[in-house]
Amino acid sequence: MQNLARVFSLLLLLVVPACTHEEKEPLRVATLLWPGSEPIFLARDLGYIDDGSIRLVEYSTTQGGTTREFRNGVLDAAFVTFDVALQLQQQGFEPRVVLVVDYSEGADAIVARPGVRRLEDLRGKRVAVEDLVVSIYVLGRALELAGLQPSDIQILRIPIDQHLRAYESGQVDAVVTYEPFVSKLRAAGAHSLFDSRQLPGEIVDMLVVRKDVLEKKPEQVEHLLQGWRRALRYLEEHPADAVARMSPRLDTSPSELASMLDKLRLLSLEDNRSLLRGPSSPLIESARQLQRFMLEEGLLREPVQTEQMLDARPLEATRERR
Repeated sequence: MQNLARVFSLLLLLVVPACTHEEKEPLRVATLLWPGSEPIFLARDLGYIDDGSIRLVEYSTTQGGTTREFRNGVLDAAFVTFDVALQLQQQGFEPRVVLVVDYSEGADAIVARPGVRRLEDLRGKRVAVEDLVVSIYVLGRALELAGLQPSDIQILRIPIDQHLRAYESGQVDAVVTYEPFVSKLRAAGAHSLFDSRQLPGEIVDMLVVRKDVLEKKPEQVEHLLQGWRRALRYLEEHPADAVARMSPRLDTSPSELASMLDKLRLLSLEDNRSLLRGPSSPLIESARQLQRFMLEEGLLREPVQTEQMLDARPLEATRERR
């Protein structure tokens, strides 16, 4: 009996820790079909981020699912455009910008049929635009430069994954879109009327993390950023292999992806140090320009204090461990 009791006690010692050990939930990160966020998949492919620590959740757009699930706490972090971050902040969901991913320098565009040669030629034409603030913003700025009003064109709200079909079927004359769909439309015969090179510093992509998640899981956020930083370095040092690894997810060739990446300014750690430093950040002016438009369009109720959203601490922590 004593031997049995001793064996039973040893078994308890083995079983109890296993029962009381709490598995760490992975950080759930929303991603988009966008060349600028592809380095995070490169990081996963190269083993720079651990699947048990980071779970990448793929969406075709920020519209609907991504923002709703961020609000509901289903997602911990998301790659989003600046406008989405501002809306989440105003709605009280406290997103914290921990990484400024890129500036669009041609990757957002208005493309049109060959007969539509100038922006002014859009008058009376059918224009497809996804129901996203950033696409509406690009269209609004282009119309402003052309001296047109939204009422001068026929706007069709069409999801991004249906843009190519709408163009090929003759449903629309022009499309407000972004890569990789710009390249697919150009391959179908469209040409660019306007792109984000004419809006320098205005189209910004970023990684946001819920404030409560940042406080509870700082190590996992730092692990995500460390993987991102290492992937950017790999892209710089081994560009051919990097684009070959990343292109299949966007259903494009390595050379086409390389061309898309040339339309982005991917931001370095040093870039981010100046962008995330609060009231003096160049992002503040970009936010003012964007917020003016969003307020006029009824997409924001009141201005957002952008500096409250910026948090350089996780990135600085990864810098110290380089």
